[in-house]
Amino acid sequence: MPQNWVRWLFLPLMFLGLAACATPPLAPADPAGPQVTPRAAVVEGLPSAEQLWGGVIVGVHNRVDHTLLEVVSYPLRKQEPLTTRMTDGRFRLQVRGFLDPVDYRTGRRITARGSVQRSEAGRIGDVDYVFPVMVASEVHLWPEVSTHERRSGGVTFGIGIGIGL
Repeated sequence: MPQNWVRWLFLPLMFLGLAACATPPLAPADPAGPQVTPRAAVVEGLPSAEQLWGGVIVGVHNRVDHTLLEVVSYPLRKQEPLTTRMTDGRFRLQVRGFLDPVDYRTGRRITARGSVQRSEAGRIGDVDYVFPVMVASEVHLWPEVSTHERRSGGVTFGIGIGIGL
């Protein structure tokens, strides 16, 4: 009987350990080149090195041979956009082919790796804005976060007890 208890305790710990070793969804950007934010790319000049940017989709525009996503940029942690932080500006993401607006809809989190090839003038409401345009070599659409997962604060139970503030 005691062996079953040990087995049930070991199994979750093993899965927790494997999850901690998980690799990020995209290959890292060129480590030799400096990483800049979309805002800095417009102010300081377009970077020559590949970039790894992510954020939240706010617009989807399908063209004949590509899709252009407008993305509000956020800092990344393990390549996942930290939407609780201040934004890093906005960028347009050019992806080859058709991306269905149902899947790539407003509010979804996305991370992309690619080269920043140009900037484009546009508008956010009544304000003129210059968007750096990244041509994606890789794209990762993050799973949607359920309402339950978005809760902040409270007490959670698992292996130990955690209190969120």
